[in-house]
Amino acid sequence: MFGGGFMGIFGLLVLLALLNGNGGFLGGGNSNAVQNDVNRGFDNQNLQAQTRDILSSVTNGTAQTIASSTANATNAINAIKDGNASLIREFGNVETALTSLSGSQQQCCCNILRAIDGVNYNNAEQTQKILDAITGNRIADMQNQINQLQLREATAGMLRFPNSWAYGAGPFPPIFGGCPQNI
Repeated sequence: MFGGGFMGIFGLLVLLALLNGNGGFLGGGNSNAVQNDVNRGFDNQNLQAQTRDILSSVTNGTAQTIASSTANATNAINAIKDGNASLIREFGNVETALTSLSGSQQQCCCNILRAIDGVNYNNAEQTQKILDAITGNRIADMQNQINQLQLREATAGMLRFPNSWAYGAGPFPPIFGGCPQNI
């Protein structure tokens, strides 16, 4: 009757659903419940889309902040490099003058070079500490934002009861419409 095989079974199922299913064509059914389920589905879908939009905005803002911080740190590192290069050039001239002096003066030059290495090492170490602190702060901020969004999403649509209830404030928990007085 419906073409046999899979199409026949599918047609039979559709016909049964129309004749006797919930909210079917002739079955009457509970169309309000179906409509409420559909509305809840759309509401949940909208909430998820909004959450995705918020997460996207947070991610983009955090990425821009990190990119800006990285650019600032890179500029600071480049300035330190340029300053160090300038210092090295200047000390190179000092080194050339000192090599013409006696052995005691050569020892002095070696001491100066060791001091320069120590300064360069300390500068690099301090810069790395600054970068690590910036990165740690950014990651902590992002995690806090993610935790807040996850909590908001997990508790969305939940009925919340008060934490305390004053004497004489009515029935607890609050019941919509109150309790009957003649119990």
